[in-house]
Amino acid sequence: MLDKLKNMFEAQKKMNDIKKGLEKVTVEHEVMGGKIKVSMSGTQQILSVDIDDEYLSAEKKGVLQRSLVECLNGASEKVQKVAAQQLKASMGDLNIPGL
Repeated sequence: MLDKLKNMFEAQKKMNDIKKGLEKVTVEHEVMGGKIKVSMSGTQQILSVDIDDEYLSAEKKGVLQRSLVECLNGASEKVQKVAAQQLKASMGDLNIPGL
């Protein structure tokens, strides 16, 4: 039982370390040939959005909205992959059922 508690404590410490590491990660994603770019932190906070002036007109509103959603989702997927890789690398040596 003490071994399980020790493993859980170690896992919690590693999770906190991973979170701190992800706060320092920045991913970028772009769509429309770089006309729309998003920068997102490893904790999925949007850091910046860059939109080419060409898409800032009423006529392009629908394209902009769809492209922005696509770009944000792409950045989010990249962050999730980075987080999963870090989690796997850090937690792989712990023997915790279910992880």
